[in-house]
Amino acid sequence: MVEDFNWAIGGEAGDGIDSTGKIFAQALSRAGRHVFTSKDFASRIRGGYTAYKIRTSTEQVQSVVDRLDLLVALTQRTIDENLDELHDGSAIIYDGERSWEAQLPEDAHGVDVPLKSLAEEAGGAIMANIVALGAACALTDFSIENLDEALEKRFGSKGEKIVANNKEAARMGADYVAEEYPELELDFDLDETDNDYVLLNGDEAIGMGAIAAGCRFYSGYPITPATDVMEYLTGRIEQYGGHVVQAEDELAAINMALGAARAGARSMTATSGPGIDLMAETFGLVATSETPLVICDVMRSGPSTGMPTKQEQGDLNMTLYGGHGEVPRFVVAPTTVAECFWKTVEAFNLAEQYQTPVYLVADLSLAVTEQTFSPDTFDMDAVEIDRGKIVDEEEVDEWLDDQERFTPHANTDDGISPRALPGTIDGAHMSTGLEHDELGRRTEDTDVRIDQVDKRERKVETAREREEWDYREFGDPDADNLVISWGSNEGAMVEALDYLDERGIDVRFLSVPYLFPRPDLSEEVAAAEEVVVVECNHGGQFADVLERDVLERLDRVNKYNGVRFKADELADDIAAAVAPEAEA
Repeated sequence: MVEDFNWAIGGEAGDGIDSTGKIFAQALSRAGRHVFTSKDFASRIRGGYTAYKIRTSTEQVQSVVDRLDLLVALTQRTIDENLDELHDGSAIIYDGERSWEAQLPEDAHGVDVPLKSLAEEAGGAIMANIVALGAACALTDFSIENLDEALEKRFGSKGEKIVANNKEAARMGADYVAEEYPELELDFDLDETDNDYVLLNGDEAIGMGAIAAGCRFYSGYPITPATDVMEYLTGRIEQYGGHVVQAEDELAAINMALGAARAGARSMTATSGPGIDLMAETFGLVATSETPLVICDVMRSGPSTGMPTKQEQGDLNMTLYGGHGEVPRFVVAPTTVAECFWKTVEAFNLAEQYQTPVYLVADLSLAVTEQTFSPDTFDMDAVEIDRGKIVDEEEVDEWLDDQERFTPHANTDDGISPRALPGTIDGAHMSTGLEHDELGRRTEDTDVRIDQVDKRERKVETAREREEWDYREFGDPDADNLVISWGSNEGAMVEALDYLDERGIDVRFLSVPYLFPRPDLSEEVAAAEEVVVVECNHGGQFADVLERDVLERLDRVNKYNGVRFKADELADDIAAAVAPEAEA
């Protein structure tokens, strides 16, 4: 198991919890430490409990665990919410001068720091959280200079005085702890390394992947937790000749993206479950008109408005089957923050290679989690762009040698027609959401209908033959116990393997990023004695799909309370499923 340190700050929404946590995460990252973050925030602008948790180590960390070593508590509820994770030796930083009287667990070290008063001395009460960061540095023997660059990045645009005041506030917090708690020795060791890491979350990785893939148009409507994709692209995609448009709603967003894609731009929109519902009709038009488009669904708890700021993987059925009629599609689900980048690139290639809409499916846990990576994880030189069967004027002329007019919906052997962008000489054509013939003219001819439906579906079959719809494998390849999962559960499950190994439970773990088409897991399931499917929803939607594939009943571990899986918790659930006698 990795030696890690777990820190958190909690308070009310609007108290600057997120920005404070990110500053500390950046400081740890710049000190050459790995970082993995988790957020708990209410669905409101102000009020309601919110927290930012950081797990850090000199080794890679991929999950949160049920342990807190240092808690910055701005409210009593922060302490109450985290009682189960505090342990003998945990430290709690709080402000005893505030109106609330902190009730601390007996086995924790209470560190009373006048956060607000010290912040006012440094230049303003708004810096109370920065004072707490300085106090945390002193308690963990973490060099406060590591905060300086993070503070400069966060407040540099506000002027040198603001940056200087924040640095002073941090040092006042550190000095206070050193003076008032000189003998408090906590068993925390935040070693620094010379490693260089980048820190980003899943939404940012999707945005970065879109730019690297050549996306030049994005339209979207703000919705948690997909909004950060648009925020990342805004101001960046313009540097590459692209545009971001904030639409008036999700209907407009996908139709704008469709129009840009028809014009030849690599185009994308991103939303969450309610937006996917609204986009379903146009999704069918995208497929029928054979337009390449990437639609990103960053899932959250549903149905209806549900819990907008909580974790869930409940949209799988919608992405696999949503829409009236039979709509060919691809569904790709990144399993890590890094994969959010690479699968976004792949999604754009698939869309244009097969002239088919692609659902890029992430979830809240991936979207908001900041994680550290080596810069070469995102090697731009390794990005390959395949625009499929786009034809130029010369190729159109060759195509016309065999027929009188360009046929944008030609019934080819692989189902993929030549694609002429607007302005291509002799490539003028029409497309419609009505059933059409090879020229794009609407028709109700029964034979043509059969030909066009078969042609569109044949693209998926062609993709099955050409592409590698594979999985990522971890653990013991010869284990009798098989765990299968998808999406953001990978990190927690990979770390859960260590906990299970300590109990003598061997597990083979398959993490599946391709949901449609997907790998055939029949042999893997047949070779195992116990098979468990892990996912964050109530019904076991992926388990249902796999059961139809392998014709076998599979066990399930489901979580749908709005909170992501934790590694130690998941190990308990897996152990109970595959070795109930040992657990008893």
